[in-house]
Amino acid sequence: MPWLITATIGLYIGLTSDWDTVVATLEAADFVGFIPVVVAVVLTVFSFDTWCLVRLFRRFNAPVSYREMLPLKGASYLLNVINYNAAAAGIAVFFRNRKGVPLLEAMGSMLWMNFIDIVSLATLLLLGLAISPADVDPSLKTTLTTGALSIYVILIGSCIYWNLGFDWFFIGRLRDWRIFSGFRQAKMRDYAFFICLRTLFVTTYVVCQWASMPFFNLEADLSDLFLFVPALTFIGTIPLTTIAGLGTVQVLMRTFFYDFVPGDLSETVVHSTIDAYSTTTILTFILGRILIGAFFMRTVSRDFTKQSEMRPAD
Repeated sequence: MPWLITATIGLYIGLTSDWDTVVATLEAADFVGFIPVVVAVVLTVFSFDTWCLVRLFRRFNAPVSYREMLPLKGASYLLNVINYNAAAAGIAVFFRNRKGVPLLEAMGSMLWMNFIDIVSLATLLLLGLAISPADVDPSLKTTLTTGALSIYVILIGSCIYWNLGFDWFFIGRLRDWRIFSGFRQAKMRDYAFFICLRTLFVTTYVVCQWASMPFFNLEADLSDLFLFVPALTFIGTIPLTTIAGLGTVQVLMRTFFYDFVPGDLSETVVHSTIDAYSTTTILTFILGRILIGAFFMRTVSRDFTKQSEMRPAD
């Protein structure tokens, strides 16, 4: 189903774009400057994300070095294109085979980190709403504010449940489930540390968009992107599109980035310019991640084979 939705949205974008404008935008783009920025951002995100996982698993599961985690995270980029759960499962299997961590507990740590990422996106979204001078539609602003604050309400409720031991109705039994081991172990200082860490990590996506836009003649203030990029990133985590933002996010970029296209142009031309930018940047970053994944996949596959051979049968 997600692939069908992605293909349908892609067809819609293709049919509603002015291809002469798309081609003209790509011909005018400064790829000599754009490619080095992409390489720098992809490597920075890869390195930072790997370090975050090292801190996560050291805290909740088992000692792990940056050198051990680097190829795992790299290989997960390749699996991520196919299915996010496959990438997460691969990392969990490593910790089971190499570190003796129960599979569900390793998955539980990543589940907790996913929750922290959502809170971090809400944090940046609230910051963007506070500092962005963009003329946002009042109904959209209300929706974004309500959504971000709702996430913080869930965070508070989660902390009351897990850290203060208050049972919400009948869900007290969840404390014994291994898949929620990260929530069970997390202290308030862990929430503070990892929310700050992952907020800083998500900021790299904001800076990435800001650094990439001028190469396609788009003009945006950094403060505006602190509003729009977290919203796009959050929507991109919903499993309606399967390839890192292709489809759903691109349609929303047409609205969010509309004022970033200079000149008094028609709506079709503006949308087409944004389509050229969004498709190029998304595919370029996907390609960068695939190359990283392909580089590490052989090493990780060989290690997994050795671990499986050495692990006694259950």
